[in-house]
Amino acid sequence: MQSIPQNISAHYSSHWRRNALELYPDEWGAPPFDPTNEKEVLQLFDYYVTNHMPTHLLYIGDSEMRIVGRGELSKLFKPRLPYGDELNQIQSSKDAIRELVKPALKYAIFSHRWLREGEPTFQDIRHGRECGKDGFQKLSKFCEKARELGCLLVWSDTCCIDKTNSTELDEAIRSMFRWYRDAHICIVHLAGSLYAQQMKNDLWFTRGWTLQELLAPLSIKFFGRDWEPLCHTGLPNDKHDVQLMNDISTITGISIEDLQHFSPGPTQIRKKMQWASKRTTTRVEDAAYSLIGIFDVSIPTAYGEGEWAFHRLMEVIIQRCDEWDIFAWAGPSSSHSAAIPRSPRCYCPFDASKFPEKRKDEQNREVHGDNNFMLTRHGLQIKLAVVAGKLEPQHDGTFRFIVPGFTKTVPFDPVIVQTSRLIDRYREFALGIVNYERGQRRGEEVGVLYPQKDYLCVLLGRTVEGKVLHKVNTSNVLTVRTTFSGWGSFETLVVVLL
Repeated sequence: MQSIPQNISAHYSSHWRRNALELYPDEWGAPPFDPTNEKEVLQLFDYYVTNHMPTHLLYIGDSEMRIVGRGELSKLFKPRLPYGDELNQIQSSKDAIRELVKPALKYAIFSHRWLREGEPTFQDIRHGRECGKDGFQKLSKFCEKARELGCLLVWSDTCCIDKTNSTELDEAIRSMFRWYRDAHICIVHLAGSLYAQQMKNDLWFTRGWTLQELLAPLSIKFFGRDWEPLCHTGLPNDKHDVQLMNDISTITGISIEDLQHFSPGPTQIRKKMQWASKRTTTRVEDAAYSLIGIFDVSIPTAYGEGEWAFHRLMEVIIQRCDEWDIFAWAGPSSSHSAAIPRSPRCYCPFDASKFPEKRKDEQNREVHGDNNFMLTRHGLQIKLAVVAGKLEPQHDGTFRFIVPGFTKTVPFDPVIVQTSRLIDRYREFALGIVNYERGQRRGEEVGVLYPQKDYLCVLLGRTVEGKVLHKVNTSNVLTVRTTFSGWGSFETLVVVLL
């Protein structure tokens, strides 16, 4: 590593101090981080390797292929120090990681559909054991493409995780989104496609894990069955190929903006769940584990827990979410709570075009629905505008929810209800309207409904022996339309435990 003239280092240190972010208490008065200081850059390098690099990678330098751990990376690669005009580009340790550390550690990451058998394992590669010919050939082609793209490190989920080590497997699952996001390039192999026009039928777009492998990488390259590029535009990043992104958007229902600039987090829950609803996983638990990174949450993994994994994921999301449309789902609920869907499949499409337009108040909060709903020991507590009515059976096996004309509530169109529940056990039904507009009347919070608008609702029922209303599962997302004219209606809000 080259040395830096002392006058440049001193000048840069004062520049760094003037542009520093807020410091930790124990950093106040201490010398600021100096990217021209070799020791400090190496410490930053070690920090990044330990906390951000995959636990194991394949090193493919000098035509060899061997597994390396984090401890070996510092022996194989070194960061460089900045010089000249580069000093002006590095204003923080984050900049130093981007400009000095990551280029030294760039790796390619693999996205593919697993073979039924014959994929090389961690133990196969580490001990040089024979494995399936097709699986090893696929891995070798991936490594070949990675070298062509300038990477000496690669990561594949088949052989870079020691799956006999539960701690390593748990870390890999929880970190995988970040590993795909931090990769220099994600290489995608579409085994069912020779040309881009065949992508719509490729099973890669139906698998649960490949959703995050599509969204997380900042740079991606698609290859077909014969390992020829699916795009011939010459662009280094296929996410910049407008036609390809249009095609993938049509196949997946994901907007081009999300394909190119996806931001993880516990927001827009229903939209993300709808993407996942079209995908399948071999293990039931992976329906939840494959979404951990997309929602930027953390839950322990425990294969064998079955559908309880998705319940736990939803609990964590609900605790961090204030969006009313998280309740716009249909189908079976979790066996542990009627308020939580059993799987992403419950988030089916429905027409929300005639809902009241979403808007926010002066605190930048959505004005519709109860944004303070919470999970309690007794269930999910939420305020709903409750409308009493009755269910009338129809000849096709469905029901119509009717609001009797003598009630004081505003008039609604009948609601078609699809449910396989035995309705004879209920003595009373009601609709709980979810996305009313919050308002005040005579000092009390009320739900405001507007004329000729659709509203999301859930079916509530009180059993013959019960004292409280419970959510009744339906196979369709319920929406109710107001039929009155005028300005609006104020509805009393009721705290319901679902």
